[in-house]
Amino acid sequence: MKENIQIVCIGSILWDIIGRSSKELTRTDDIEGLIERVPGGVAMNLATRLRGHGIIPAILSTLGDDLAGKELIKVCEQAGIICKSIVIKPGSKTDYYMAIEDKTGVALAVADTSLLRSAKDTVLEPLLLGDYKEWEGPIAVDSNLSPEVLKILRYSERFKKSDFRLAPASPSKVTRLKMFLDHPGANIYLNLQEANSISEMEFSSSKKAAASLISNGLNTVLITDGPNTACLASKSEIIELRPPTVKVQKLTGAGDVLMASHIAKILKGENNYQAFKFAIEQTSKFISEDLTNEIN
Repeated sequence: MKENIQIVCIGSILWDIIGRSSKELTRTDDIEGLIERVPGGVAMNLATRLRGHGIIPAILSTLGDDLAGKELIKVCEQAGIICKSIVIKPGSKTDYYMAIEDKTGVALAVADTSLLRSAKDTVLEPLLLGDYKEWEGPIAVDSNLSPEVLKILRYSERFKKSDFRLAPASPSKVTRLKMFLDHPGANIYLNLQEANSISEMEFSSSKKAAASLISNGLNTVLITDGPNTACLASKSEIIELRPPTVKVQKLTGAGDVLMASHIAKILKGENNYQAFKFAIEQTSKFISEDLTNEIN
């Protein structure tokens, strides 16, 4: 039976190693905390959350043939994510992400996406030549992809009418997505720091940043600003919403939750306001979830 795929997610699938402390950390600290290993990567996070909302995603990425890669394939299969087109590279080590969070947020993070980058444009072959060569639906794009791969997606005639859903992997990689800002089918999800980076300006609010970025010609932009008012701008509307006040327990993956929640509602036919409101609520719930067995 052919799967009724609703979105293709392209980018990183890896293991997250997250260390959390309830105290504010300084350099050389060595204190008690909580460490967890969970499936991660922007494309993986999006696909997992979308599937949880009843949307069927396919994921395009690359994994090693090591135990870590085999475990991630099983995670995808068990979650109902279509992963048959993931590139498996023999003799290669699956990518990892490591972060330290404290009471102020993410204190430090290192992403090892060397396998994804080394795969180059082979990760796009299913869209260009393979199972999804006729695909005309939405494509979620993760800025962990190399600039060379992103250029193919942006400038190839194959994707000139595509509905791109653009995910920044980090403030340091968000500028890789700048080439999409004048693509009429592009939809980008940012926090205010990322918005300032990609626009090379210093906006004081999500509304000002969104109004500026939408003028480039993209379809929609959604910008968050921590506990402050978030803004969604399209060619026809500007919507502002203030997130609920919550106690923040974790932050890694919050942007992916926001993005996936918005996309899920859009794919179910709801308007931007309804989708935006749902996304803000889901993100607030995610960041405030209790962490079991936390050591203070």
